[in-house]
Amino acid sequence: MIRRTTGRNGIERRRKGVVLLAVLIVLVLLSLAAYQYSDLMTAEFKASDNYHKTAQARSFADSGISYAAALLSNADNFANNLNNNPFDNEEAFKEIAVGSDDGGPRGYFTLIAPVDPNSSDSSTNVRYGVVDETGKININAMMKLDPTGQQLLNMLMKLPNMTDDIANSIVYWADTAKKQRSGAADDYYSGLTPSYRARGGPLDSVDELLLVRGVTPQLLYGNDLNRNGILDPEEDDGSGTFDRGWAAFLTVHSREQVLDPQGKAPANINGDLQTVYTAIQGAASDDMAKFVALYRQYGATNTQAVTLAFARARASQQSSSSSQTGGFVVLGTQLSGGNSSQTVPGNLSSFTPDFTKDAKNQINSMFDLISAKVTVPGKTQNDPSTVYTSPLADMSQARDLLPKLFNAATVLAESEIPARVNVNTAAREVIAALPELTEADVQSVMALQPKPANGDLANPTFQTPAWLYTDANVKAATLSKLEKYITTRSQVYRVQALGYFDNGQGPAARVEAVIDTNGGQPRILAYRDLSDLGKGTPR
Repeated sequence: MIRRTTGRNGIERRRKGVVLLAVLIVLVLLSLAAYQYSDLMTAEFKASDNYHKTAQARSFADSGISYAAALLSNADNFANNLNNNPFDNEEAFKEIAVGSDDGGPRGYFTLIAPVDPNSSDSSTNVRYGVVDETGKININAMMKLDPTGQQLLNMLMKLPNMTDDIANSIVYWADTAKKQRSGAADDYYSGLTPSYRARGGPLDSVDELLLVRGVTPQLLYGNDLNRNGILDPEEDDGSGTFDRGWAAFLTVHSREQVLDPQGKAPANINGDLQTVYTAIQGAASDDMAKFVALYRQYGATNTQAVTLAFARARASQQSSSSSQTGGFVVLGTQLSGGNSSQTVPGNLSSFTPDFTKDAKNQINSMFDLISAKVTVPGKTQNDPSTVYTSPLADMSQARDLLPKLFNAATVLAESEIPARVNVNTAAREVIAALPELTEADVQSVMALQPKPANGDLANPTFQTPAWLYTDANVKAATLSKLEKYITTRSQVYRVQALGYFDNGQGPAARVEAVIDTNGGQPRILAYRDLSDLGKGTPR
């Protein structure tokens, strides 16, 4: 645009609209700058809001961890709020609201657990609950029980997909002595890039096994890529087969304190005789307490010798009418004290314990008492010796007394021991890996294993390992060797908590923690964020 103007000298001048054009350009640039700034601020606001909500979602998930710790570590909460079933409890663990409703999206958490490893169901269903770490094989505990590593090696070899080299490599990794084995040694690890050495001691986590020669993510976690314990559509190779890997059967976090159902230390059956007598008398029966006292004082009688004695007595009765003395059946056995050629059956109800006599004999397993007999020498050379039979020899009495005996006393002197396997919650693969059990034993145990959803864990029958003998019919001799590897009590649980907003609005978080209930004072043994692996459950 051109304007005409007249100067002082009367000469007409022509002016261009450059200034207006410059102003317009400046306005456009300022507008673009303002728009860019606004867009940047909007993005920053959205990022800040998303970060804030992500932190909130993590807090919701962390609230789930604290919630689980409170329920699991308190006996009243465990019994009443969870109905003794923390493993599959939708009412207690699904969509628990967090905080107050201020009109905005509300927060929730849900606790999820892998599907039952004993179930063949490979659908996308989840369980709402926790995982019992005591139902797994504790690598570190097994090395404490048997520092040679042989027992751990034997158990590892019974797990699916395990090879001799990998099993030996795992034992070598956890062996403080680093005894040379067929698996990897330090020279293998030193040749890697980057190089490292085998730990040669207790593992910090199951994930550490990924450093062991031959152990792959596929072997350790199966096809459970996002670690949620279910077969998601993207994890299915078309076979519908779900493999949770060895992580479902191995742990390093389980722990066991020697406590009775009330959380108190039981009497040491090999301790002060009068103390243990009083404890068993009050919890079980007077006869049971007397037999334990006799066993501690006189030791177990050779059962074969007693059986042979009865056979000889019968033969003697047939050949001579003098085979009865003082109304007692004479049994020909080799016994010290009294008349070693004569024994008579004793009656525990009429026996009076003598606590002044030394109790030098040890009871190594409660199951040793089932078929035990104790022989007490006569007071004089002419008096027959008396044979007392354990009340547990009668199955009807064993069903009642054996659980009570387990609750009243323990063969363990320590207040805390290497963690054993909880036979009530262990998967079939773990039960099958236990020493001494036959395939028939494993089938019997699994057929009768308590079902948490049915409230079986609250049943007194399953409170002690006695049910393996009285119900599952595992031989007492087998259980005597197995007792130091098994328990029926749990103390450590693994929890996955999902934190999210109402109606799926905003981000979600998933965290995992291992909780030690620790006698009512819970503590977190391990914690990690799994959010990058996804929500973990279809919603």
